[in-house]
Amino acid sequence: MTANPTLTTPIAYDGLVEPRAVGMTEAGVRRIGEVFDGQLAAGMHPGAQLVVLRHGQVVVDRAAGWADVRRRTPVTPETPFLTWSVSKPFTGMCVHRLIEEGRVELDARVAMYWPAFACRGKEGATIRHVFLHQAGVPVRGLHTQIPLWPHWELVTRNVAGLRAEFPPGTRTAYHMVNYGFILGEVVRRVTGQPIQDYLRQTYLAPLGMQHSWLGLPRGQWPRAARLYCGGSEQLGAVFVFSRRAIRGAVAPAATLNSTARDLAVFYQMLLNGGQYSGRRYVRPETIAAATTLGYEGPDDTIGLPMRWAYGFHLGGPIPGTDPAANGMGRGSTLRTFGHFGQASCMVWADPDADIVVAFTCNRLLNSAEVTARWRALSDAVWDALA
Repeated sequence: MTANPTLTTPIAYDGLVEPRAVGMTEAGVRRIGEVFDGQLAAGMHPGAQLVVLRHGQVVVDRAAGWADVRRRTPVTPETPFLTWSVSKPFTGMCVHRLIEEGRVELDARVAMYWPAFACRGKEGATIRHVFLHQAGVPVRGLHTQIPLWPHWELVTRNVAGLRAEFPPGTRTAYHMVNYGFILGEVVRRVTGQPIQDYLRQTYLAPLGMQHSWLGLPRGQWPRAARLYCGGSEQLGAVFVFSRRAIRGAVAPAATLNSTARDLAVFYQMLLNGGQYSGRRYVRPETIAAATTLGYEGPDDTIGLPMRWAYGFHLGGPIPGTDPAANGMGRGSTLRTFGHFGQASCMVWADPDADIVVAFTCNRLLNSAEVTARWRALSDAVWDALA
C-alpha cells in the first residue's frame, strides 16, 4: 500500500493525482467521469458532486449541474447537499468516541443516561440496540412528530414517551430518525453539549469540514442544493425536507448538510485508523468496533435483508439477495463500510483497497433506480483499479 499522505497533511483538492501513481487505470478513471456525466445528462439529478480517493490522494473531484434549477445556481465543490441518512455514521462516531473514553457503555441501557426513556416497553433498550435498529421505536408516530423536529426538547420528550412497537432486541427495523434523536440525547446528557456542538467540536471543525452542518444554518440556504423528486415514492420526503425549518432542524439521523469533499475527509480519517493531518480523533480499535458486523438478516422497515454494523452499512452481497442490490459495488466486502441517504447520496470506504467514494446529488429516485445509480458509480470505481 502506498504511504498515506493524509496522516500528516490535509487532502489536497487543488489537483488530481495521476491514476497510475495510485494503482488505477487512466481509462478506468475516465470511465468514472463518464458515468457521472451520463447520469447528469440522463436527468437522474440536476446537480451532483463526486470525490474518489485512493491511498489518501484525489483521483476524482467532480461538481456539476444545478443546485437550484429555477435560479440557475450552479453546483460547486462548496455547495452543501442534504445527505439524509449519511448523517448516521457521524452521530454514531460521536457515541463511539464517548465509548472509547469510558463515558458510555455499548451494552448499557439507554435509560442509564436518559431515565425518561425507560417507559412503555423500552426499559430494556441498550445503546447496542439503537445502533442495530433494535430499540423498538422505528417509525411509530413519525408523521405527527415531524412538526417537533425543530424543537429538541419537544422531540426528545416525544421519543421518550413512545410505546415500543416490539420488545427491544427481538426484531430489527430501521430507525429512520429516532436513531439520531436517541443517540443525540445520550450525547447531550453525557457531555452537556447539544449533539451539533459536540460533533462540530470533535470532528467537523478540526477536520476542516467548513461546509458541513447538522441542520442547515439559515445563512447557508441561498447556496444549498435544492431537493427534487424523481419518483412517487419520494414525494413526501422531498416536500417535508424542502421546508427550511425541517432542513435546518437538528435531526442527527437525517439533516447533515455537507459536500462530497467534506464527507471524503471524514471517511479518510476513518481509513487512516482515526488519524488525519497529524491529529488523532479516535483509536483504530474504536473504528474496528464501529465497522464490525452486528446484524445480518431481515429488516422489517426496509423489507429486505440488511447488514448493520454499529452506525454503518456494510458491503458485499448478502446471501439470498440480488447482488445488483449492493450499492457499494461488485468489489465490496464485509470490510467495506459506509451509509446511503434517502435515495440520493452515498459514502463508502474500503480499508483493503484504501478507497473512499463520496457522492452527493439532489434528486430522489424510486428504490430500483437509485440502487442502479449507486451501483453504476461504485462499479466504475472498482473497475478502475489496475
